[in-house]
Amino acid sequence: MLTLLISVGIFESIQAYESGSLPRQIECFSCMSLSYQTSWKYLQATYIYPKVFTDRCQDPSSERGMPTVPCSTVCISLLEPDVEAGVFIGYKHIRGCMDRVLRHGFNQTALRTHRFHHHNQCRTLSRAHLFNPAHATDPPAIGEVQLCSCYGDRCNGSNQAQLSRTVSSFMMAVIFSYIFH
Repeated sequence: MLTLLISVGIFESIQAYESGSLPRQIECFSCMSLSYQTSWKYLQATYIYPKVFTDRCQDPSSERGMPTVPCSTVCISLLEPDVEAGVFIGYKHIRGCMDRVLRHGFNQTALRTHRFHHHNQCRTLSRAHLFNPAHATDPPAIGEVQLCSCYGDRCNGSNQAQLSRTVSSFMMAVIFSYIFH
């Protein structure tokens, strides 16, 4: 019975998210990988200070006590390649509320084009396409980032959009095999 109630609650949250009738506020994890803190004096013109800098930002849903922020839009996760001396080390993580990550905000045209407010999803886009510059004369941001958006309390704790697509694909395969078998 409890499983059914949880499933119905998740289904209703997804339906409300996709239909655009969002409840007032959700809670999003707010963190950045520790490596951002060492370069903060250069990055503070681009990013808003998170609740915490920690390497636990890689998987905050597995950690107790990871701070959250209230959010009236959607939760996001940003993955940026971590490169030192030309060597790819892994990814750096930024998690938070869409309105509280970038100092000058995301490019709203890019968000609408890719429907980040309407679907749980992940996309790899250029920073120049996604980040608003502080001034029109600023040079474009370099490189690509993966932006994941989701709607639900603490949904940005892992790659939920990818998980959702995988589960959806699996369910469609099961349904088709049942119908056509």
